[in-house]
Amino acid sequence: MNPRAIFAVCLAAVLATPATGWPQQVSGPKSNLQAAGGLKITAIQGEGAINNTRTKSATPPAVEVRDDTDKPVAGVEVVFQLPAAGPGGVFNGWMRNQTARTDELGRAAASGFTPNDEEGRFNIKVMASQGNKNATLIIGQSNSRSGGPAEAKKSSHKTMWIVLGVLAVGGIIAAVVVTHGDNGSTTTTNPVTITPGPVGVGGPH
Repeated sequence: MNPRAIFAVCLAAVLATPATGWPQQVSGPKSNLQAAGGLKITAIQGEGAINNTRTKSATPPAVEVRDDTDKPVAGVEVVFQLPAAGPGGVFNGWMRNQTARTDELGRAAASGFTPNDEEGRFNIKVMASQGNKNATLIIGQSNSRSGGPAEAKKSSHKTMWIVLGVLAVGGIIAAVVVTHGDNGSTTTTNPVTITPGPVGVGGPH
């Protein structure tokens, strides 16, 4: 038999034999990974907030939880954890931890948050979990004897009154400078010019 024909027959036999020892491509693990995907947690309130230790006003943390397809996930357990010592606060008068569940929008918030008397920065640890899916987030806040939501509101009111006062004074000045007489004519004030004369210095009289 021709050597080329023999080689062709052998090659065909090898290709026809199933290679059971080779790794096979399985589509199962990909779908399992998608089903066991993680959660994404984002702060929607409280990040960078300054709490007032004097008035005990604070901004409670709130988060939004979404899945790998960026859709909100309802029913996720969310734990808000405050520091055990140093600047921080408590939930509902005494608790360091508070558990909530996300709503249909994937949102959950802590309630009854009150800052303590210690000034400085601190972190609120937020943990979200549902089955074997989980996510962690750190929300940074600060405690201070000045500033915070109440002081910011007071400052905005003060600024508003200053602006209104300036507008009122401007209106009075405009009414004084330009007046309307009974005959409908307009009278304006004429500028006054003062020209200094020569100054002489003489001896005592």
